[in-house]
Amino acid sequence: MPSPERRRREAAPALERVVAKPKSQVREYAEALAVALLLALVIRTFVVQAFKIPSGSMLPTLQIGDHLLVNKFLYGARLEIPLTDVSLGRLPGLRKPRPGDVIVFLAPARASADRQRRDFIKRVIAVEGQTIEVRAKQVYIDGKPWDDPHATFLS
Repeated sequence: MPSPERRRREAAPALERVVAKPKSQVREYAEALAVALLLALVIRTFVVQAFKIPSGSMLPTLQIGDHLLVNKFLYGARLEIPLTDVSLGRLPGLRKPRPGDVIVFLAPARASADRQRRDFIKRVIAVEGQTIEVRAKQVYIDGKPWDDPHATFLS
């Protein structure tokens, strides 16, 4: 029967192969940072996104400089290539927008002076199938006057 010392010497090379080298601190930080960035990108793309109100178009409901967290899951997140405006479609939403909901949407380039596509934050006043008309600074939805104390016309 081999002695305990001999068994330890014979087992030592196998044990050395099993025990992994400890990672360097730099590598651990790099991996943690990569995971955090990936997680933040996934959350921003599919779950929730932060916005800052740049103008007074939603006063008094939203003040200039207010910060919002927008739930992208509710109406179905837009699938896009991260850090671009390239859309790949939409995920199914939990429900459709309803009148009174405040929504964020990507406005067409023609809507801004510099022809850039921007996120607009607006209130839904009508939905698919309804007709909106503006006559003499009065909004009509399906032919009936729409009265909203917050609605104003600047021109």
